[in-house]
Amino acid sequence: MAAEKDRKITYNTLIKRVWRADKDESPFHDITNTLEHVNKLKTLDKMFNLKGDRFCFLSSLDIDKNIVTGFFKSARHSFRPSLIDSKTGLERKSPKTITEGEVEKTHFLIKITLDEVFLLVETNGHGISTNQIVEYIDRFTKKYVESIGKKKGYSIVFYKIAKDNFIDEVNALKRVKIAKVYFDKQLLGSDCLNFSNRRISLQRDVELTTRAKKQENIKETALDFFNAFSTDEKISKVRVEGTNESDGKVVIDTSFIEKISTESVSLNPTTGEVISTEIITILKYLSEELE
Repeated sequence: MAAEKDRKITYNTLIKRVWRADKDESPFHDITNTLEHVNKLKTLDKMFNLKGDRFCFLSSLDIDKNIVTGFFKSARHSFRPSLIDSKTGLERKSPKTITEGEVEKTHFLIKITLDEVFLLVETNGHGISTNQIVEYIDRFTKKYVESIGKKKGYSIVFYKIAKDNFIDEVNALKRVKIAKVYFDKQLLGSDCLNFSNRRISLQRDVELTTRAKKQENIKETALDFFNAFSTDEKISKVRVEGTNESDGKVVIDTSFIEKISTESVSLNPTTGEVISTEIITILKYLSEELE
């Protein structure tokens, strides 16, 4: 029996945000033009540098009507420690050069509908994130638009898709007492706060807590936080604490209500990588429910 490994699949929607005062937003229906343009480039021209001596590029692309599938390859360079055998304990020098890195694949699926451009992404902790994929798309959309003699007056962003019942769960509460929103600690060093680099010793998230006064209900604040979570990648999660109709305590947290599927995928027995055809098939199956 082939070895398997779990892979989490996150659900997102791609948005085109126009650079005007009103910041008009619409589904990024032109995504295929960008990806087809990238796919025709030479590998070196597809490269995109990431933080921490890492890089990525679009390696595989297939477009079938309104379904786009493929994978990115990424690697970490400038890191060449010795290798050690788990069975013998023996070490040897790594045969790779300092400019090489082990390939990590990140598979994705895009489904284009009239009202949405859905983006499903495999997350494994070693590949690239949804945020990095969208940064890649945004960067190469600019290059594509310039290649046809136009100017790019918009940004490509993404919204995380939560389970359908999150808002219903909040609305069902009798009273919301506490609403918390969690930001990445890098916000402390941004222009609005300008804290020193001493923030590096903090935990990953910075917590903003609002508490209802006695007998008050801050349900609207909780929903505002959730709407912000859906649109701002700097917000990592929202947590709501309240009571139900029986005055029992209820906690709702986007970290366990965010729409994520966990799927088992077979591994290549020689390389230990997930089998691309299998995970693409899984992504197609999951996309069938998206309308």
